Amino acid sequence: MSALLQVADLRVGYGHSVAVDRVDLDVREGELVAVAGANGAGKSTLVNAVAGWSRGRPTVTGAVRLAGRDVVRIPAHRRTGLGLVLVPEGKGVFDGMTVDENLRLVRPAKDAPGRRYGIDDVYGVFPQLRDRATARCSTLSGGERQMVAIGRALRAAPRVLILDEPSVGLAPRLVMQVLEHIRRLVDDGLSVLLVEQNVRAALEVADRLYLLDQGRVSGSGSAAEMRDDERVARAYLGGLGA
Repeated sequence: MSALLQVADLRVGYGHSVAVDRVDLDVREGELVAVAGANGAGKSTLVNAVAGWSRGRPTVTGAVRLAGRDVVRIPAHRRTGLGLVLVPEGKGVFDGMTVDENLRLVRPAKDAPGRRYGIDDVYGVFPQLRDRATARCSTLSGGERQMVAIGRALRAAPRVLILDEPSVGLAPRLVMQVLEHIRRLVDDGLSVLLVEQNVRAALEVADRLYLLDQGRVSGSGSAAEMRDDERVARAYLGGLGA
């Protein structure tokens, strides 16, 4: 199966500092691919470059192909219109607005090629949000806020949904709840690129995993293969056989 999203020889630098160094990865249709690594490994820099978003002015070289089209020189808002949708770390919901108001803020472009998720579709994915539809987002739990952020991204009709650290700040019991919702979206046909520091949780839901270390891919394989990889087990899973 050909890749829906293909990143080839991607390099991201800030001045003389290289944050991502010649990374190759791909995401196929209906696949959940995780990128894991320690703090400072370059995970957020990588997905921000893929989505075309950055706080600074990085130098980006290489290719980011969506359905065969290189979008690396296309601005972030146009990438979103093409179906490459990022949920950044920090969730980014409007606290003073209700759940329903947050979801209705986003509408897909008329020619959006991705699957269109209506408001009822989002509530079908996250049933507990329906009961909180009129609640201001400032009153939500961390897990519910993350669900609103993902729901807003779904409203943009993604072909590939990019999630940057969706488990940050969540209680352990909520981490798997959110990731299992994401897995169900993938099982329904959505393609997802997931950045996750919680490697143990990522391996429970991902099809494949890339290990990032100091801006470079140091290993990749199926979730089962990476779970048994000595580097992953020692660094992230609390020892071999954990």
